[in-house]
Amino acid sequence: MTATNATAPTTVPLNRTEAGQLQAAAADEGRLTPPAAMRAATHARLLGRFLRDGLVIAPAEAGGPHRLTPAGYRAIGLAPPKPPRGAKVVAGAPAATPADPAGTAISSKKAQVVALLRREQGATLAELIAATGWLPHTTRAALSRIRTGGQSLLKAARSDAAIAYRIPAPVAPVAAPPQVRKPGHTPTAEATVAAAAAA
Repeated sequence: MTATNATAPTTVPLNRTEAGQLQAAAADEGRLTPPAAMRAATHARLLGRFLRDGLVIAPAEAGGPHRLTPAGYRAIGLAPPKPPRGAKVVAGAPAATPADPAGTAISSKKAQVVALLRREQGATLAELIAATGWLPHTTRAALSRIRTGGQSLLKAARSDAAIAYRIPAPVAPVAAPPQVRKPGHTPTAEATVAAAAAA
């Protein structure tokens, strides 16, 4: 079975196990969960490949399930489910839209990218492509613009072996302890000391 990547004209071959995993996820509202009989190392390797090929997206919250992207549904010959009318969703994510601290929905793709990069696990290039619908070179250019705009951007391997980009949490400045000034030798202080000695 082959999968057509949503962002590139190449095909991704799927073996029986990989296709079975994606079909099981599609039957479970897009949630990818490892079968009980599968070893953790095998599942991690499989997950890394799915993330690399943009077939799944990492969970929005730590410990949550990975979810199929539209490319993941198409890889097994299914049409991606349509979001409820009036709802705005990030590709491959649950119906909840990322929100800013004030609670308003994120409207621009750049804001979506920044929200994904601010997650604790960050985001892979494939996840950013799936969320925005951009081509790979456009997504890389967006990351470069974030970096050249003065924002720190870390790149590291995650536990699932996928390379992720992450905006580190701001570090709260540590307040310096107040400086204690040594008493100076001022003429008035010296005069007070001399008057006390004379008395």
